[in-house]
Amino acid sequence: MTLSSDKKNTTKQLSIDSVLGETGSLAKLVDGYAPRQAQIDMAKEVMELIEENDTLLAEAGTGTGKTFAYLVPALLSGKKIIVSTATKTLQEQLVQKDLPILFKACEISGKARLLKGRDNYVCPQRLEVTETVEQHSKQDWKKLSQIREWVDKKTLSGDKSELDSVSETDTIWRKVCARMEFCQAAECNQDSGCFYPVVKQKAIDSQVLVVNHHLFCADLSLREQGYGEILPDADIYIFDEAHQLPDVAAQFLGFSISRVQLEELIRDIKQAQKAESPETTKINDLAVMLDEQVKLINDSLGKWEKRWTWNQLQDEKVFQVAIKRFTDVLGLVISELKLVVERGKQLTAVHKRSQELLAQFNDWLTSQSENKIRWVESSQARFKFNLTPLSVAAPFSRQREDIGGAWLFTSATLSVKNNFEYFAKRLGLDDAKTACWKSPFNYQEQGLIYHPIGLPEPRSSEYVKVLLRAAWPLLKASEGRAFMLFTSHKALQEAKAILESHWDGTLLVQGDLPKLTLLQRFKDSDNAILLGTSSFWEGVDVKGDDLKLVIIDRIPFAPPDDPIVQAREAYLKEKGLSGFAHFQLPEAVIAMKQGSGRLIRDIGDKGVLMLCDPRLSTKGYGNTIKQSLPDFPWIYEAKAAIDKLK
Repeated sequence: MTLSSDKKNTTKQLSIDSVLGETGSLAKLVDGYAPRQAQIDMAKEVMELIEENDTLLAEAGTGTGKTFAYLVPALLSGKKIIVSTATKTLQEQLVQKDLPILFKACEISGKARLLKGRDNYVCPQRLEVTETVEQHSKQDWKKLSQIREWVDKKTLSGDKSELDSVSETDTIWRKVCARMEFCQAAECNQDSGCFYPVVKQKAIDSQVLVVNHHLFCADLSLREQGYGEILPDADIYIFDEAHQLPDVAAQFLGFSISRVQLEELIRDIKQAQKAESPETTKINDLAVMLDEQVKLINDSLGKWEKRWTWNQLQDEKVFQVAIKRFTDVLGLVISELKLVVERGKQLTAVHKRSQELLAQFNDWLTSQSENKIRWVESSQARFKFNLTPLSVAAPFSRQREDIGGAWLFTSATLSVKNNFEYFAKRLGLDDAKTACWKSPFNYQEQGLIYHPIGLPEPRSSEYVKVLLRAAWPLLKASEGRAFMLFTSHKALQEAKAILESHWDGTLLVQGDLPKLTLLQRFKDSDNAILLGTSSFWEGVDVKGDDLKLVIIDRIPFAPPDDPIVQAREAYLKEKGLSGFAHFQLPEAVIAMKQGSGRLIRDIGDKGVLMLCDPRLSTKGYGNTIKQSLPDFPWIYEAKAAIDKLK
């Protein structure tokens, strides 16, 4: 373990030991509880952090028990706590499982609440409008009926997670959720019968508030713009799964405008006009024109999937004409809505949304900021305009200083060869303390890394075929029970096409079914192989004999033609730094650590991690990646790997 500070506080150590120690309260409450020295050491360091209102970057290897390590000292401090995570799974585990146990263990009677973004809660007023105004298909009427019954008879919170029968991405849910602009128009509050103001007040009154990175960064963005805040102030801010935080912050300190978003606004404008100003037909006519311009924008970007930089789009005259006409028509819509805005809440809401959207488009079209990149992703039926900051360090650091308190950033993957510089610089945390605790797992005994010799370069057209040929004996020896993790959908689909005609067991492929369904089928099926891309590289937990083999096709470098990659590399070059060394390689190391971490999830797990990319041995940077991975023995012959799997 490496620590940035050697200060200790005896009183607080005793308090932590009395909860986490061998004869502590947790040992009495939880059957089979065993103390972990790394967990206790981390808890003491977090307690010191809280006492000093400092900032700590803490990498805790898989199995350290970092959740209890940060929650116990935070609870014992008696202070207000906000915990932010990247996944719903961890949020629900914290609120439903971990915190109730720890409140008892710490002899605290406080409350823990989970607060999500507004779109996760139903709005009774929008539900009523949707039921009474719009025409719907038979299937949509059925969903509305299910939502109505749930609102009237079942839910106390209005939280979508309680309603399984309607997807959160369903257009019906989008029409009835508690969107900000409608709630502002309706002047919702705790006494208005709406769920969200009540949920938010309970969250404010709780000792521990659990949120996700998206909600925290949305709050950060509002504070940065001087528009107030979503979240209450706290004394302690904890970010678990913190390696994802810089990318989420970039989303919210920039913005995106999608075709779906535009078409949703156009539908809402038509509905608002029909319901609250039916004689004003010009608004509907303009909305129809706006819809036509959206289609023309999509057509101008072509039918193939592509990511465009602003420099490329500047030379696309058809696109420039289409976007100019769209903004002109949107301006006319806003002018007409302004004349009737006092007639109802729906008109007020769509007027406000239209104004905000036009402001974003104008910002996107005219931005000259060196720190923000303008780019578009498009395909045959969709597009998304993005304005993404290359660095969020300045605003994040500024808000952290303004808010104050103690800040903890923790994950199993924050460092590159035990160096936290890359993560720290992305969030402006150069002054933070750092600490690292290795996993308690015995990687030397529990698994090994098989690195086959002789594979072609990953850019070879034969690469996936040769990779599968090398993996085949291992897949047979493990009887499936394998994850195959790919860096691209193209490679995944190529592997799927080959395995479909050769593998006799169950073949599960990302995209064919929801992620949780795929994981459950993987656990329940015999001879199962699961093929996945980025979303299966992390946050996936399969313990025991269900998973014996993890295969990673190549080092997960970002595509060199990606607009953000190009812009970040150019940005670093201007500063005299290497885009590869200071961006591409650290990103790949962190992703590789996440993917490798899927194999050993418990002290009894055993298995093989097959790393196929020959560049791990042939390139100098391969050593940097190797030295950042779990301490497995490396082997280069298939026989030893096969023996380990039998």
